[in-house]
Amino acid sequence: MVSLTEIRNRLQPTFTADQAELIANLHVEMHDQLVTKHDFAELREVVGQLAGAQQRTEVKIEQLAEAQQRTELKVEQLAEAQQRTELKVEQLAEAQQRTELKVEQLVEAQQRTELQVEHLVEAQKQTEHCVRGIITTQQTMQQAIVDLATNVTRAESSIKDLAKQVGGLAATAGGNLEAYASERIPEVLAERFGFVVESCGTESIKVGEKSYEFDAVLRGMIEGQPVVVLCEVKTNISESEVRGFLRIVDRVRPAIAQAFPGIKVQPLFFGYRAAVVTQKLITGSDAWLVFPRGLVSAA
Repeated sequence: MVSLTEIRNRLQPTFTADQAELIANLHVEMHDQLVTKHDFAELREVVGQLAGAQQRTEVKIEQLAEAQQRTELKVEQLAEAQQRTELKVEQLAEAQQRTELKVEQLVEAQQRTELQVEHLVEAQKQTEHCVRGIITTQQTMQQAIVDLATNVTRAESSIKDLAKQVGGLAATAGGNLEAYASERIPEVLAERFGFVVESCGTESIKVGEKSYEFDAVLRGMIEGQPVVVLCEVKTNISESEVRGFLRIVDRVRPAIAQAFPGIKVQPLFFGYRAAVVTQKLITGSDAWLVFPRGLVSAA
């Protein structure tokens, strides 16, 4: 008879400790009850089936463990995917908020645009009103221009007639002033310088092929010195006239000196008015300035 401990030791490599204990106890009880060989064979078959079932169970447990590991990995992947999804949802929420803000801004911009359009419509109405007024004014101006053109034509005709009259008066006045200068200048020069006049009147002096006409030319003596006075007679003496006349004097001076050696050539301006700057220009050029009132400005 095999002992209980030996039976248990034989069963443990295949079964768990509890299963080996159970089977060993069962075997002893059955042996104690005078188990037959046939029953023992059946028992061994049952034990073999149990061992096979145990092995299949362990395989399934290992498969379940591997499946559990795969499930846990997938769960982790799902958790990570969930986190990514939540992040995207948050980003979408922020984008939605920005979109709503932009929509609000667009609504406000649209309202401002509509207001500006209303202002433009009103301004257009005002512009049309102004244009109608301008058209009316333009028509009035065109008629006024036609009337003005007619009046200008009449005025031009009147001005031409007046110019003829003024030209005649100017020629008369100029001639009268030159005649007066021919009388007054010798008197003033005689009073101021003891000028003894020999001749006085309008005269032309030829230099080369060109002749220069003077309003008055006085020939005479001052303290025994022969003098020829070349006179420019103007109502209002200007700077440009002074400069131009002095250039003419410079051109004729050599011809006079050649014809009359030792004679002094003296420029003189006679008129009613001369600006201060013009007076300084005359005196600074060693010329004489005579006014009808008898005053003489000389260098």
